[in-house]
Amino acid sequence: MSSTFNSNGHRPEGIAESFDPEPVVDWREESLTSRSWRARLRRREKLQRIADASTEKWLSENAPPSSDSSPAETVVHNLPRPAKLGVKETAPASALPERPRSLEFHVGPLRTLSRVVLWIRGILLFGLGVLWDWVRRRSTQETRARRLRETFETMGITFVKIGQQLSMRLDLLPYAYTRELEKLLDALPPFPADQAISIIERATGKPLSEVFAVFDNNPIGSASVACVYQGILKTGERVAVKVRRPGVGQRLAADLRALHWLIYLVELAVLAPGFTTNFVHELRSMLTEELDFVREARFSELYRRRIRKTRQFSFASVPRVFFEYSNDEVMVSEFVSGVWVSEILRAIESDDIAALQKLDEMNIERTIVARRIQMIARFNNFENIFFHADLHPANILVQPGSKLVLIDFGSCGSFNRKELNSWRRWFDAQSVNDVGGMVQAALGIIEPLPPIDRDEFGQRLESEFWTNLYAIKSKHATWSERSPSSLWIGFLNLCREFQVPMRLNTLRMIRASMLTDTISVRLDHEQDPYREFRFYEKGAGKRAKKRVFKRLHRLARRRTFIAIESGIESGIKSIYRLQQAVDSLASIRIGAIIGKIDYFFSLMLKHLAWVTVTAAALTGYFWLFGRNPSYTIVSALKAVFANTWWRIVAFTPSVLVLWRMSFRLKERRPWDDR
Repeated sequence: MSSTFNSNGHRPEGIAESFDPEPVVDWREESLTSRSWRARLRRREKLQRIADASTEKWLSENAPPSSDSSPAETVVHNLPRPAKLGVKETAPASALPERPRSLEFHVGPLRTLSRVVLWIRGILLFGLGVLWDWVRRRSTQETRARRLRETFETMGITFVKIGQQLSMRLDLLPYAYTRELEKLLDALPPFPADQAISIIERATGKPLSEVFAVFDNNPIGSASVACVYQGILKTGERVAVKVRRPGVGQRLAADLRALHWLIYLVELAVLAPGFTTNFVHELRSMLTEELDFVREARFSELYRRRIRKTRQFSFASVPRVFFEYSNDEVMVSEFVSGVWVSEILRAIESDDIAALQKLDEMNIERTIVARRIQMIARFNNFENIFFHADLHPANILVQPGSKLVLIDFGSCGSFNRKELNSWRRWFDAQSVNDVGGMVQAALGIIEPLPPIDRDEFGQRLESEFWTNLYAIKSKHATWSERSPSSLWIGFLNLCREFQVPMRLNTLRMIRASMLTDTISVRLDHEQDPYREFRFYEKGAGKRAKKRVFKRLHRLARRRTFIAIESGIESGIKSIYRLQQAVDSLASIRIGAIIGKIDYFFSLMLKHLAWVTVTAAALTGYFWLFGRNPSYTIVSALKAVFANTWWRIVAFTPSVLVLWRMSFRLKERRPWDDR
């Protein structure tokens, strides 16, 4: 830093001596330069005078009392107190962060018992129905699955959700059951609108009229978990308001607790302990996640942000969430309109000319929609930090120009790096028709495997994959045969047959892949999913290239050298630990260890010899002089082993042997350290 000089060349007072000198301006320079230099010095001198005056004023106002009093006077005086902001003092806040939020529902034992009775009633209804079908000789897997669906429908809204979640457990239930349980209608009469309004006002903390300019109390959707209303905010945005049904959380908690009690009783009588513990935990997690609207809102926000940053997916979007009006019970999001994929499928499969003409007017091309759904599915698998696990036709909206809008992020999953790499290898092998690679990747997805015949499982899995590949490559196969869903069905059937447990996120990914593959093939019967993956890889490769170059560019940053320094220190510590380990091995006395092992074996052999001799002697006595003349050597030996006195005589020395072995193990002889 430079110092300041006045026009006489002297340093002004108050300037630190440690400042570096300013370069001296020669008097022979041009007059303009000299005037500029002197003007700058004057400005600096003026600023310094102002700073000095401010410092003196502050010192005079905050100076301590004068100390020139007589020695007899006291030196205790009141000093001025430090100035404060004047904020009213309250109870001190905790320095620790708030407890992490969690959605929990508590129910009492009496309510749980009432739900147990309902479960038992449903089990009896299902069992009697199956028995009646068997008496009429109509009992098939399909009829039993239909009976189960009808039983769930008669037992209430929570059982509808449980049945829907069970529909994805192809690792536990046969395919006919999962297909039938998917038919459970998630449409129920709405709850009273005044209850919905009170819940919304509790979530926003304001009267309804202060938040909404218009609110329609007739719901546009009524499901087992929530009702959806539409409205217009005071700020002018048209929104969809999702309100959770009152008491649905407590009912679900009571039903799951009742299920846990019943399964525990079944385990006591039939199953191995803990056999279904993981199943009940996963079922509870899946159902609770759908009730947590804060979690769903966060997933929607993250997905919307990630997909808007990717140019290749400009055709897709997610409704914006208004977090200031949302909580666990209410989620307010942007209102979107368009045509549901389920409507497009019905129009195509029923060959509705009028509906197909409307799709043409909206510039909705089903082939493009099918390809874009496949691309979204692969983006979920490999590039996003989580994946949408419930992309069924009623959760995908198609807007003019074949643009997609994804909704309902209540069911999502994620993978760690190891699982993600296994999925990537599976799709890479699938895209080049490498069935062997698909089998190895599939085994990696479900690892760790239980003790099964891995070779047989792999061979049967390879056969399933080849059958699916032949169907996809055939020009005359039906659309259902061309869908990779049949591949997953065979895979899960094998897992159920070999009792291979499946993780929840793996099941979610398989179900999501089955849904998107089936939708795409139903929209475009000629689609080749293997070729579509290669098309997706082109764009994914470009994005990966950009990410790699960004990471290489970050290596030039200064903090990279901090990581390098830490790595060097870790390497030095590893070498030091290795040296310590080598030194420890060198300090081991091999001779002493061998001597102790030899001593142990000698004691054991002596004890074994004692047991053998006493048994042989007593056996000979029983055989020669026993009271039973029909004794043989074998029967005499059995009598010896059953004799209590022989056991005492033969095995009493075991205590002495164990004591001597323990003593020798702890013994440390001085000559062992030489």
